[in-house]
Amino acid sequence: MRVVLVTEWFPPDIGGVAAHVRDLALILSSRGHEVWVITKKKNGRRSWPFKIVELEYTDYLKTLYSIPSNGSLRRLLKDIDPDVVHVHHAFTPISLAFTLISTLNGHPTVLTNHSAYLYDYDALLKAMGYVAFPVRRVLGRVDKVIAVSGVAAKFIKSFIPSVPVEVIPNGVDIRKFSPQGSKKLRESLGADFVILYVGRLVYRKGVHYLVDSMEFIIRECPKAILVIVGDGPLKRHLKERILELGLSRSIVFLGKITDDELPDVYRSSDVLVMPSLFGESLGIVALEGMASGVPVIASSIGGLKEVIVDGVTGLLLKSVSPKVIAETVFRLCSDPELSWSLSVRARSVVERKYSWDAIIPKIEEVYKEVMRG
Repeated sequence: MRVVLVTEWFPPDIGGVAAHVRDLALILSSRGHEVWVITKKKNGRRSWPFKIVELEYTDYLKTLYSIPSNGSLRRLLKDIDPDVVHVHHAFTPISLAFTLISTLNGHPTVLTNHSAYLYDYDALLKAMGYVAFPVRRVLGRVDKVIAVSGVAAKFIKSFIPSVPVEVIPNGVDIRKFSPQGSKKLRESLGADFVILYVGRLVYRKGVHYLVDSMEFIIRECPKAILVIVGDGPLKRHLKERILELGLSRSIVFLGKITDDELPDVYRSSDVLVMPSLFGESLGIVALEGMASGVPVIASSIGGLKEVIVDGVTGLLLKSVSPKVIAETVFRLCSDPELSWSLSVRARSVVERKYSWDAIIPKIEEVYKEVMRG
């Protein structure tokens, strides 16, 4: 098949969507498909074993206002002549533009929805679907939607209830994210117990509650260290808060790290904590941690509670507060057998349900389905 993947984000961009599309493109290419990636232009982008088309922001913004003003994008797709166009993330300008262009050209079109907001508020979801009428008109043209979780399916159905939706989670590279391998970070830290956070430093991720929880954690686990991977607007506030609490020796910021460094960081940790407040459609970080043999503590929200079975493949927080986080972390710090059993069962679930070996045939089947019409 000739497959066009459309995404706002692609490496060197970081984040779940960029990583997912990268892996999808690589695996499809390795399975003999001809893959094209259409994305926004970005400095420092490396070469890949498939074709990449980079566009200026204005190229696809024009499309949303007037198709005739930018017929070059329609010609681009006609020249590629794809068997299927697979658009990622429903609400970015490039996704909306190419959803419109692809369906106008008559190409079979699939949309993957990676988002989930307001999933516990049915009335608000319904109202938002009506308010966003122009977006509904565009998205409603696709042949099929893939949602990365049940809550992501519920969210996108509020906009386009008539389009068929299938839940197919994002895949995880279980060979890359594995319990076996180096633990260089752990050796450099010299800590008895390593707590890990991976993600953007933003309010909705709840990382500020995790930082505050360290005040209580070190009372029970004095040699525990919190490692924070990621960057974002909360970084300055977090550093000020750490100084205020006198936790400078107990918390380490690694900032942004390369994708190649991430498996070692997971393996070096005793627990991965995801104290998100809202907006978790799946939790690819949780899956990567589970694949790496790290027990996961996460908020009981959105896609996280679909991925983690409390007390079986991880621990779900009863609420997100510093004391509750600390109490839950201490359960693992004081019970190595519980940590081991959670990590073993979690790895088994990821191998069976979330590995790319399990996911890619399902995506290929969706492609075949929309091509058949």
